[in-house]
Amino acid sequence: MSGKKVIAVVFGGRSVEHDVSILTGLQFIEALDPTKYDGLPIYVDALGQWWTGDLLRNRSKYPVPPGAAGLQQVYLDLAAPATDRPRLTTRQKGILGEKTAVIEFDLIVPAIHGSNGEDGTLQGLLEFAGIPFAGCRTLGAAATMNKEFAKAAARQHGLNVLPELTVAKPEKGTFLDPDNLAVSLGTAVGNNPFPLIVKPSNLGSSVGVSKADDMDALVAALMAVFRLDKSAIVEPFVANLVEYNVAVRRTANGDIQTSAIERPLCKTDVLDFKNKYLAGGMPGGPKLNTGPSEGMASLNRVLNPPELSEAQESQIRTTSATVFAALDLAGSVRIDFLCNSETGELWFNEANTIPGSFAYFLWEAAAQPLSFLSLADDMIEEGFQLSNARLGATDAASGGATIFAGS
Repeated sequence: MSGKKVIAVVFGGRSVEHDVSILTGLQFIEALDPTKYDGLPIYVDALGQWWTGDLLRNRSKYPVPPGAAGLQQVYLDLAAPATDRPRLTTRQKGILGEKTAVIEFDLIVPAIHGSNGEDGTLQGLLEFAGIPFAGCRTLGAAATMNKEFAKAAARQHGLNVLPELTVAKPEKGTFLDPDNLAVSLGTAVGNNPFPLIVKPSNLGSSVGVSKADDMDALVAALMAVFRLDKSAIVEPFVANLVEYNVAVRRTANGDIQTSAIERPLCKTDVLDFKNKYLAGGMPGGPKLNTGPSEGMASLNRVLNPPELSEAQESQIRTTSATVFAALDLAGSVRIDFLCNSETGELWFNEANTIPGSFAYFLWEAAAQPLSFLSLADDMIEEGFQLSNARLGATDAASGGATIFAGS
C-alpha cells in the first residue's frame, strides 16, 4: 500500500460537451500532487459506458473507440458497505469463465460538462451511494444548470439580470405559432425586442447559442435548440457586448474567494461554443498534447481587464459571491457576466459549476495566486469534508419511524 489516496476523475459523458470534458478531466489528473494522490482516469463514452486504463491519459489517442486494447470496462459499485472504500468492478474473461476484479478508490471528481454530469444527476447518484466526491452537491449543480431557475434566484437577491422568455419545445405534431410567440415576447421582453439571443435552458459552454434578428430567425433558432433541450431561453441582445468571467470558491476557513477576472476575446456578436473553445489562434482548436498550463487556458482572453472600473469589479465580485452562497455551491465555480461596454451596465448571466479546466488559470492570475496543484488539493479536501458532513443516522429507530419489528 502506498498510503496515497486514489482520486477517480470522471470525464467524457453523454453530453454535447463530451470532448471539452476530456480536456478538463485529463488536466485535473495531471495537476494532482503525486506525493499525495494517484489519479484514476474514468472515461464515460457517448453510450454511457465507463472505462479505465492508462491509454486514457494520452490526449493524442482520442477519440478512443469503446473496447480499445488497454481499456477495461468498469461498473460503479453502488452497494458497497459504508465501512468499505468505494470501488469499481470489472469483469474479465478467464480460462475458467468470467471473473470479477475490484478497483478501489477514495473520492470521485466529476469533470463531465453539461448534461448527465454537471446537472446534478451524477452528484445525486454519488450521494445516494454514499461515495465521496468533489465539487457542488446535488442541489447546487441542478439549480445552476437550469438558467431560468438560476436567474430567478439572482433576482430574489436583488442582482441585475436580463429579462427572459422561456419557450417550451412543442409537443410532437404541433408547431410554434409566431403570433403567440410575438405576444409572449412583448410581455416578457417588450415591444420591438429584436435582436434577441436564443440559448438552451439546460446546457453550458455556450452550446446552441445564436442571435435572431427577426421572427423567422427566432423560430429557426428555437427549433435548433429543441434538438438539444426541452426548452429555450430568449433574452434581449446586449448592444456593445463584452463578457466577463470570474471563478469563485470557498477557502478552508469558510471565506468565499474570487479569482482574477477575464474578458474572453470574440470576433463575432455571440460568444458561442466555437469561439469559446475552438478559437484562440490554435489551428484546429485546443492542443491535445500539452500539459496543464496550456490547452483551454491558452485560448484568447484578457486577464484582469484594465477597462473595468472599481465599481464594476466590485459588482462582479460581490454578485459572484452572492450567487455562490445563495445556491450553496462548492468547488471551483465560474460566474459569467454580460456587459454593455458603452454604458458599463453589467448583468449576471450564468454559473458554471464545472467550468472548463476548472478555471485554474483564473486562480493562477488572482491577487493571491493559487496553483492548479493547490486548487486540486483544496477541491479534494473540501469534497471529503462535504461528503462526511452529510452522513447521519439512517436507521428507522433514530428517526422515530419504526413500523416493522427489527427495523
